[in-house]
Amino acid sequence: MELFDRSQIELKVHGLTTEDHGRVPARLFATKLTQLVAALEAADVMANGDAAHDYILASLHMSEPTALLKEVPLDDRAVINSAIPIFNDAADGIKIQDGRVQKLASVVKRISRLTGGAETRFGFAEVKTTDNVVRIDEFLKRRAATARRTVSGDWYEGASFGSFDGLLKYVDTRGARPQIKLRLSAGGKEIDGICNREDVESLGDALDSRVRVYGRAIYASNSPLPLRIEVSSIEPIKKGGDISRWRGAFKPFTIEGWDYNA
Repeated sequence: MELFDRSQIELKVHGLTTEDHGRVPARLFATKLTQLVAALEAADVMANGDAAHDYILASLHMSEPTALLKEVPLDDRAVINSAIPIFNDAADGIKIQDGRVQKLASVVKRISRLTGGAETRFGFAEVKTTDNVVRIDEFLKRRAATARRTVSGDWYEGASFGSFDGLLKYVDTRGARPQIKLRLSAGGKEIDGICNREDVESLGDALDSRVRVYGRAIYASNSPLPLRIEVSSIEPIKKGGDISRWRGAFKPFTIEGWDYNA
């Protein structure tokens, strides 16, 4: 389903497993749509001081349960701010647990409700705009729960950009941002990631192969490892690389004494 402009926002709900082929209970889909509208309405109030938009159903597609909403101004006042950037900002604040959690608390509360049932009643959902995809899943559900309480730990809380080396152990190709799991070369721990569909398609048969991923890593204060990597690119690492090619490149040598009279 194509998005046409910045006033549109799409909700797509995926079944519990890859075999579900879009089978989602109608009541659950209706609930998620209602919760998304409630989050947008809260964002609308934050953006404009009061309700400035309606959210109308522009399109509905049921083989993969998808609804396309359009943000429509209620009146012709001179300045009306879209609620969509506020919604995206609140979702990102939930992920990295920064000051936006408190600043956008009313929106955060409603996004938290939107995550209810993730990986128990549905697999995951995606809220897509022209330049962003918010993945509604167990990860966001846990981060939203953390945002509602004060938690402190010994490790860094937030996000940073970096690279990670490991074996690609799992790929779920559903959705605009497929999910992967990477078993780190250092330590053997598995970490979760979401990536661009183009990157997954270009990897071909890279499952169980060594790769290096680059992207934004999201950390919680109770672990030194990231909870999730939002992958910007993936590079396969060629097999057979070792240090034997350097044999003979370095030879012992003698350090000569200093001549202080020179």
